[in-house]
Amino acid sequence: MKNLKSIFLAVLVMFSLESVAQNTVKIGYFDYSYVIGQLPEAKAAEADLKAYTEKLQKDLQTKEAEIRAKYERYMKEGEKMAAPTREALEKEIQTGQQQLQDFQQKAEADVAKKQNTLLSPINDKLEKTLKEVAKENGFTYVLRKETLLYEPEDTTLDVSILVLKKLGITPAPAKTNTTGGTTKPNTNTTGGTKPR
Repeated sequence: MKNLKSIFLAVLVMFSLESVAQNTVKIGYFDYSYVIGQLPEAKAAEADLKAYTEKLQKDLQTKEAEIRAKYERYMKEGEKMAAPTREALEKEIQTGQQQLQDFQQKAEADVAKKQNTLLSPINDKLEKTLKEVAKENGFTYVLRKETLLYEPEDTTLDVSILVLKKLGITPAPAKTNTTGGTTKPNTNTTGGTKPR
């Protein structure tokens, strides 16, 4: 009976240790801004979006100039104009202002749609690579750096460098963070250590 209790206790301890080992959680973080800023396709998408946005802004400025010219004409000559001409110009200005607002709203929606179209395949590629890196390096969870309330000084849990390397990109040597300091990239190739 004494031996049976000892065996039972040993088995219980063994299962408890195995259960603890299986439930170890490894949490990493990923600096999206840092990684996306180094992807050639993201730089190309940014240039494409910038050109598209600038074209829309020029179109908007042209429409604003047309309305402004009509308004200035109305202010200078409005009192001297015949009533039907003045009323027609007022209506043109009102219609122009409404069209300008509509154009501006549509342009904002178009820019958002274009941005989504350009970044969607890049984000899909990043997500796939991030999942692969997390799995290969034993991370249970990977959070975006922007969501961290506290960033540890130990950068071995930052998987950004591992993602860049997996994508075949040599990480930039250093970058400036928002607090004005310099953040050196994680050169750890093992994927970090388990948190205590």
